[in-house]
Amino acid sequence: MDDEVIKTLRNDNTYLLEVCQGLEQLRVGNKSDIKQSQVEAFLAGNKVVSDLNKYFFGFATLLVPIIFSFSTVDEVRQKLDKSDSLLLELSLIFLFSSLVSGLLHMASEYKFFKRWLKNQDKKLKQWASVSFWPSTPTPSKISQYLNEYESIKKETEIIDMENESESNLVHLIMQGTFWLIGIMLLIITVFRVLS
Repeated sequence: MDDEVIKTLRNDNTYLLEVCQGLEQLRVGNKSDIKQSQVEAFLAGNKVVSDLNKYFFGFATLLVPIIFSFSTVDEVRQKLDKSDSLLLELSLIFLFSSLVSGLLHMASEYKFFKRWLKNQDKKLKQWASVSFWPSTPTPSKISQYLNEYESIKKETEIIDMENESESNLVHLIMQGTFWLIGIMLLIITVFRVLS
């Protein structure tokens, strides 16, 4: 733009007012996006991982008492030799370990979401700490507002970089591995007893 146009725009209060309104709309939009992000994280965050945890946990919870009750029946006990009993006990140990790992994963997810929501709250407070409207716009205020906007935007981007994208999967991997080993040992024991 040439200098003449810039001078005209700086003296045009309507233009300056529109710039303030635009900045305020950006600020409000950022707040709305953060609020929406908080809701989505709370309701659907890491849903697949959480569902896997529930399935492993549910099946292990069902199998442990079933195995215990069958292993106490005299007719079943008579068909088990020492190696079958050992396989059955190992199966129970691995399924129980799967349950413990599942509980640890749930605790890990809870901490992840709590930390994630805390960071979202920090971002929300940043955008709520400033308002670009209503005001009497002047060129110096516009410049100040643009600087404030960019500063807050950078601060919220730093907060975003602190966020982890998903909860720790170590406990879920352990849960799935223990569950799989427990099921495999149970299947081997059942085939050995039935054959």
